[in-house]
Amino acid sequence: MNKRTMLAVVGLALTTAMLPCAVIAQSATSYPERQITIIVPFPPGGSVDVLGRAIAQKLNEAWGKPVVVENRAGASTIIGTTALAKAPPDGYTLMIAVSSHATNPSLSSKLPFDPQKDFASVTLLAKAPVVLYTNPNFPPKNLKQLVDLGKTDAKINYASAGVGTTTHLTAELFKDVSKVPMTHILYRGGTPAMNDLIAGHLPISFGTVAQALPQYKAGVLSALAVSSEKRYPSIPDVPTFKEQGFDVVATEWYALLAPAGTQKPVIDKLNAELARIMKSPDLGERLTAIELVTSTPQELDAFIRKETEGWAPLIKRLNLSLD
Repeated sequence: MNKRTMLAVVGLALTTAMLPCAVIAQSATSYPERQITIIVPFPPGGSVDVLGRAIAQKLNEAWGKPVVVENRAGASTIIGTTALAKAPPDGYTLMIAVSSHATNPSLSSKLPFDPQKDFASVTLLAKAPVVLYTNPNFPPKNLKQLVDLGKTDAKINYASAGVGTTTHLTAELFKDVSKVPMTHILYRGGTPAMNDLIAGHLPISFGTVAQALPQYKAGVLSALAVSSEKRYPSIPDVPTFKEQGFDVVATEWYALLAPAGTQKPVIDKLNAELARIMKSPDLGERLTAIELVTSTPQELDAFIRKETEGWAPLIKRLNLSLD
C-alpha cells in the first residue's frame, strides 16, 4: 500500500468514526422537526393535566411545532409510564411524572418497566403540598375534631388520586400518626374524587392545592390541613398538619421524563427550554397553586432516588401494595 492510499484509508476511517457524532449534533440542532407528545398519566382537568397543557403551549410558541397532551390515566400512573418506556427514544414522546414514579417500585414487584433504567430525566418542574379537603357539611372543622369523630366508630371514607400517589400516602401517613380509622375509596385521579366530594358522596379527599383551589375559594369545599412545613401562600388560612400536632409533611412533585437512550443533546435542549419556560411570569400567574422549579437532569436523578428511599419504609411497614 503506497503512502497516498494509506492516507486515504486513514482519512476514510476518521470520517466514518466521526459520522455518528455529526449525526447526533445535527439531530439536536434540528430538533424538533415534528409533533411532540407529552403523556399525562392522569385524567383531564387535574393539576398534572393543567401543568402539561401550559408547558405544551409554551413549547409550541417557542419552537413552532405542535405539542399535544395525551392523557393515559390509570394504575397509579403505570399505564402512562409504560407507554413512555416503550416509546422511541427520539425526544418526541415525553411524560410528566409525579411522586408515584418514586413510590411504585416499593408498591409493586410486577412493574412492566425498570424505573431506574428505562427513563431519562429532563428536569424537575414543580412542587405542591397535599390538602385534606372536606365537604362543607362534614362536621369536623379541624384535625382534633376529625380524630374525635373517628373514636365514635363513625364510618369515615376518604378519596385520593390513586393507590401509591402522594395524596394516598399522605392520608395513610396521617392515619398512622393519628390512629383515626379511615377507609380509602380508590379513584383514577384527583378530579373525579373532588367531583364526588363536592357532590357530597364523600366526606374527605386528599388532593394537591391546585386540584381544588378555585372550589375551596368559592366555598364549595373546606380544608382542614395542608402538608407543607409552613403555611402555604395559596391557602394561608389553612393550618398545617404540624401546627395541629401531627407530624405529616409531604410534597407532590412533577418532573419531565423521556425514554432511556434519548440523545443527551436533545435532553439538554429540552432542559434549557424548560428552564426558560418555568420562569415565565405569565406561567406563574396561571399556576399560582404550585411552586414552579427547575433542575439539571443529574439533580432530578438524585431527587427521585431520595424520594424512592424516603417513602419505602412507610410503604413496607403499612404493607401497602399494588400487586
